[in-house]
Amino acid sequence: MKEENATSIEYFRDFRRVADLINGVIFHGKSVVRECDLQEQNPVLHNIFKKDNKVSAVENTLDLSVMVTVNKARFLLMLQGQTIEHYVMPVRASHERGTDYYNQWKKLQKMHNEARDLMKGEEYLSGAKKRDRFYPVIHIVVYFGKKRWKAARKMDDLFLTEIFPEELKKLFTEKPLLIFEMCHFPNEEWFQTDLRQVCGFLKRTNDRMKLRAYIEENQEVFSNLPEDAYDLLTVMAGIRNLRLLKQEVQTKGGGFDMCKAIKEMLRVSRQEGEQEGRQEGRLEGQDEMATLSEKLILADRISELLKASTDREYRNKLLVEFGLA
Repeated sequence: MKEENATSIEYFRDFRRVADLINGVIFHGKSVVRECDLQEQNPVLHNIFKKDNKVSAVENTLDLSVMVTVNKARFLLMLQGQTIEHYVMPVRASHERGTDYYNQWKKLQKMHNEARDLMKGEEYLSGAKKRDRFYPVIHIVVYFGKKRWKAARKMDDLFLTEIFPEELKKLFTEKPLLIFEMCHFPNEEWFQTDLRQVCGFLKRTNDRMKLRAYIEENQEVFSNLPEDAYDLLTVMAGIRNLRLLKQEVQTKGGGFDMCKAIKEMLRVSRQEGEQEGRQEGRLEGQDEMATLSEKLILADRISELLKASTDREYRNKLLVEFGLA
């Protein structure tokens, strides 16, 4: 499992954040779903089939699978993290939803077979009763990429829809997948957990000054981040120095001080820049002296070479004379 995937899964294992994600992305900031309304499900989907009298299964593992209860209703949330675009994500999502619906149907069929309560005809053919109901399955793709998601969001994005008559288009038009673009979400204030600050941080990683200002504005949260939030930010932002500073910025309470980490990173960056500047200055000076020496030798002014190497003022005068300054 890639580090990006692992840190994303670990972060959203805190169901306060999952509830916050649902409330922010689906309900636009309204507090509808609570942490206690969520129940983790097995993320492994099994597509079971029989062949040559043998039972086989194809496994597909989701990032996170959660049963969500809203009032008397419930739905299954499939959460999928992406750091790059998936060009055929609608196919993958359709397959995962279809597998779960198929498994729901097979459970119903097994339950009715054990109870022997199916009538001949429609019920026996269907393996279900007319009153039986399924729970819906919803996908949320959490996309951490810095560029906008331009890949397909629904199956008809993958068709050449322009060649079909309007009457046919209506038959295969789907609602788009819910793609939560973390780095481009315009309403981070809809979130109530540290998901707000994670979103705000990642949106500003391309501008170091804006990022620093944002961290200072949210110092109360960033000065004591949970480890899973600190890890997610450092991995998704791709800022290697923050990862190296992790142990140095751990707080007494077990959190991690991102404010201190950013300040230390900028301090080290300035020192490295100054050192590189001094080094470049020395190299530039050496190049100038080498060129000046060559010109003095060619001009048969070797006697001036020693004075130029020890007298800075005289050397600068010669550099101007030969057009080197």
